[in-house]
Amino acid sequence: MIIFIYGTTAEAIKIAPVARRLDALGVPYQQWVTQQHTESLRRAIPELGLTPPDRVIADGWRGRPLQSPIQMVGWVFDVLGWTMRNIRSIRRSLPAGSVVIVHGDTVTTVLGTFIGRRLRVPVAHVEAGLRSGDWRNPFPEELDRRIVGRFADIHYVPSEEAADNLSGKPNVVLTHGNTAKDAVRDVTGRASASGEGEAEPYGLVLLHRYEFISVPSLVRDTLRTLEADSPLPLRIIVDSYSSSAIALAIEELGFEKFTLMTKLEHSEFVATMSEASFIVTDSGGIQQEAAALGVPTLIHRKVTEGREGFGTTAVLSGWDLGVLSQFLSSYRDYRKSGGTIEESPSDVIVADLVARGLAVPSQVEESNPPRG
Repeated sequence: MIIFIYGTTAEAIKIAPVARRLDALGVPYQQWVTQQHTESLRRAIPELGLTPPDRVIADGWRGRPLQSPIQMVGWVFDVLGWTMRNIRSIRRSLPAGSVVIVHGDTVTTVLGTFIGRRLRVPVAHVEAGLRSGDWRNPFPEELDRRIVGRFADIHYVPSEEAADNLSGKPNVVLTHGNTAKDAVRDVTGRASASGEGEAEPYGLVLLHRYEFISVPSLVRDTLRTLEADSPLPLRIIVDSYSSSAIALAIEELGFEKFTLMTKLEHSEFVATMSEASFIVTDSGGIQQEAAALGVPTLIHRKVTEGREGFGTTAVLSGWDLGVLSQFLSSYRDYRKSGGTIEESPSDVIVADLVARGLAVPSQVEESNPPRG
């Protein structure tokens, strides 16, 4: 039995292409969710074509999104408590040849690895081997990756560089990119962002990481630079984590170049990204998707583990507002064709699971192959 353990919307987006390919082969699997994200994850699951979760391990902080370190700690204890109460009975019921699959670098990734170890089944880590070089930054993601890299049994790495970071580890499998590429390809062309043909050119902004939002002066100075130097109107997406800091700052400063947008469904968001003239974000997932689409992107972070787009479509600001200003004046230089994606990371993962006997196809639907 394949068990996906995930808890964030981004994780759901990136495991969905793998799940769809398993569906096409008739391979059964289960989804266990920690609800590290709550409402956004509940909305995303059906929109991505995923079935309802088989097990809900926790539900955020008393059913609400996690918005503080204290709430995060309480949620972690909820997950650990569930594990201690249920692990023995679940272990007895699991068939031989089961595997837990985790993704990325969230706290759920670590907890899912812990659950897999307690179940005494192999743990497969998708998007393995990424490193920023500094365990403190980004925190806790870099630490999460290192912990999971230590305890996972199978490592699906997106690049040769990621493979080198796991040198000496057995069972390192190169997937030729992240499953975000498949997530983009699976929905490209299914939705239009404007629905009205040619829309007015715009820049797209999504800034929501805790280390950014928690520095009010950086938030305000970044917004000032965007307002002053962007040659285009800006659509800025706010979510439950960034809405108060971003929206309040825009209102207080009287900026007029921004249009606030709430979080979109994934297919709509991909269309919005593809139609944007440029993107400014601190999201690693958006960095991956924008690179697949060929959209010029500034990664507004101090450091990043992701390498997608660098040297072609993307540039890292290092929180240097001069770099941001220069990008806004020269973003056209970073516009590239998304091109064709020769390798499907999700196909590589599924083929490896089949080869290991961890996924046993019961049928091949030639008339309805996996999308992408």
